[in-house]
Amino acid sequence: MKRSMIGAGAVALLAACAWNPPPVPLVGVETDVVKLAGEWYGNYWSAESGRSGSILFRLTAGADTAVGDVLMVPRDQPEAAGMPPAAATIPIRFVGIEGSRVRGVLAQYRDPVCGCRLETVFSGQLRADTISGTYESRHLEGGSIQTGEWQVVRQRVR
Repeated sequence: MKRSMIGAGAVALLAACAWNPPPVPLVGVETDVVKLAGEWYGNYWSAESGRSGSILFRLTAGADTAVGDVLMVPRDQPEAAGMPPAAATIPIRFVGIEGSRVRGVLAQYRDPVCGCRLETVFSGQLRADTISGTYESRHLEGGSIQTGEWQVVRQRVR
């Protein structure tokens, strides 16, 4: 019993400390930027690449920066010694908004399958408490492009 409580506490502590991405610059007029205030959670997916994962994004009203990252879970990476494929956390590097159009860029990262460097750009449409759109990931060495979709929902304060 004591061991499981210690283990549960350690997991909770690690989870609380794990989400600490760098600030993301926001570009847009103040009346548009304020539309992004809040905590946004959602997912992305690609039938083309077989990848999916979570998106976390937080903006405090009145700020010109936010924090956010993307958790990538590759389905096409083989399991190693019975372990599931490794997930990667990718910081969001830039977010811009004009009217209800949102666009952004992820920090460059390594493809978990080929090891190639990737750059991902995303765009979406803000409607009330939901942003949904598409993204393109470009292999910087080979130039091939993979596409997918994403959606986040603003969480209501209770």
